[in-house]
Amino acid sequence: MGLCDQPSATVLIIDDEQLIRQSIATYLEDSGFSVLEAADGPSGMALLATGHPDILLLDLRMPEMDGLEVLAGTTRDYPEMPVIVVTGAGVMHDAVEALRLGACDFISKPIIDMAILENAVCQALERSRLRIENRRYREYLELEIQRRTRDLQKRSDDLELSNRRLETEMAERRRTEARLAEVIAIFEGFIYTVDADYRLSFMNQRLIDHVGADALGRCCHETLYGNPQPCNWCRLPQVLAGETVRTELQGPRDGRWYHGIYSPFTHADDPTPAGCQAIVMDIHDRKMAEETLKASEASLRSETLRLRSTLKGTDRFGNIIGKSRAMHEVYETILRAAESHVNVIIYGASGTGKELVARTIHELSPRGSRPFVAVNCGAIPDNLIESEFFGHHKGAFTGADRDKPGFLTVAHGGTLFLDEVGEIHQNMQVKLLRAIEGGGFTPIGSRAVQYPDIRVIAATNRDLSHQMASGKFRADFFYRIHIIPIELPPLKARKEDIPLLIHHFLQLYEAQGRFLSIPQSVMAVMLGYDWPGNVRELQNAIHRYLTLGRIDFLDAALPPTAKETPPLPSAVAVDGATTLADALATFEADYIRRRLQQQQWHRSKVAKTLGIDRRTLFRKIKSHGIE
Repeated sequence: MGLCDQPSATVLIIDDEQLIRQSIATYLEDSGFSVLEAADGPSGMALLATGHPDILLLDLRMPEMDGLEVLAGTTRDYPEMPVIVVTGAGVMHDAVEALRLGACDFISKPIIDMAILENAVCQALERSRLRIENRRYREYLELEIQRRTRDLQKRSDDLELSNRRLETEMAERRRTEARLAEVIAIFEGFIYTVDADYRLSFMNQRLIDHVGADALGRCCHETLYGNPQPCNWCRLPQVLAGETVRTELQGPRDGRWYHGIYSPFTHADDPTPAGCQAIVMDIHDRKMAEETLKASEASLRSETLRLRSTLKGTDRFGNIIGKSRAMHEVYETILRAAESHVNVIIYGASGTGKELVARTIHELSPRGSRPFVAVNCGAIPDNLIESEFFGHHKGAFTGADRDKPGFLTVAHGGTLFLDEVGEIHQNMQVKLLRAIEGGGFTPIGSRAVQYPDIRVIAATNRDLSHQMASGKFRADFFYRIHIIPIELPPLKARKEDIPLLIHHFLQLYEAQGRFLSIPQSVMAVMLGYDWPGNVRELQNAIHRYLTLGRIDFLDAALPPTAKETPPLPSAVAVDGATTLADALATFEADYIRRRLQQQQWHRSKVAKTLGIDRRTLFRKIKSHGIE
């Protein structure tokens, strides 16, 4: 029966004496151990690698490779392997060296009592087991301490981070509360909260001043509106149901209009709405302005409808002369532009009346009573354009001896007309764009930003889209002014309006109580001329003819009799005609009669010369009683 708690352990015996080796092996096997044997050092080292023994019994005196070499290799490669040195008498110094190299015990030969050897083996195995368990437990403890230290450090870091976050949140909450208190203090409206029983739980200072006392704990309907019972417009039941309500109401005490926002509030420990928080703003002035604006818009719509109803068949629109289809389309666009508040751009050749159209839009719009500032953009030098538009303060530059408001300041509340807008360089376009988009402008020599309230009507005889594509005109500025475009037709595209324009200009220059006329031959040539200078050229030609008695470009086209006839127009009485319609009718009848006489009453030729069809000519002959 074995003496050891580990009888199933494997023992490697390395001894060159076979008898001793076999005796030890036999005894240990009988005690329940597994035994491996090696007769020399090299074979023993090989069994260490392949047999995986639990303990080594090593003889120190062996050929080839002595025991100390085997011991050194074993402690190096298998540091946990227990080694018992078996040595003969007289070699005790070797046993001491073996203990120094890592042997756990030594037994002297001859071994008289094998039980001593077995006991040594068992003790060595037990010490090895305890050493391994201690090492493993120590490693476990070290790992556990490291893990717990890491956990503790992490918890400490997390706690520190949480504390920092909490401090940051508390600081931010204090800042937010301070800002909220500032907002509440400067807020021009009323802020209050009421509980579910209609009792006030908070009032801002402005509300306290308004009602004349701090009424916390009192019913809101009594304090704010003087009602003994909840107001019939009260939204508290809806708010307690979780709704946010926006409404407008008229105060029964002061008759002013208010806009209120009523939303639920809750307590931290209960998500159920506990009451109502209200923000109430005085909107009486805005409400009155809206009513005035609605009335103005209704009046404007009525006026627009009246103007549209009178457009059909009319020969003028305000100060604009023309009854052609092209001009009636322009009139319709003018009315739409006058109804709107957006920017307008007018395209047309020089002399077509772009400024007259712009002024008509302004006069028909709600801004009609405010300034209309016309600016010829092509006539302003580049070094003065910013001063002209934005103005300057005294001393801003050499020669600035007084404050001068710019065009944008003068046009505030009204209309700024930018004639020849394509002449503005791109740097100035950027500054104008900022000003009209609401970014304001700063006069030269000033730091105060001004915000003009203006409507821009631009005009040009250029193709701005082509300039934009070629990079000469900014796209953002183009799209800001190109909202309602109006195309003015050249005079050659509406020749039926020439007689009306001639009559209008004759009226401008007529003598008191007299009606001026132009010879038939001159009128005919005027109708056939293309007028590259448009209406301005026509007006200039009429003025020259009435003043000098000649029109240079018509001399080659006039018949000899017309050249010999005194070219000055005759002053003929109107023959009883007292209105414009009567005067036009008299002029038209006389003109048609003369043309018929000139063409020997060949009506088709006359109709072609006049630019009308035969049926229209026959109708006019009949209506005027021409024979």
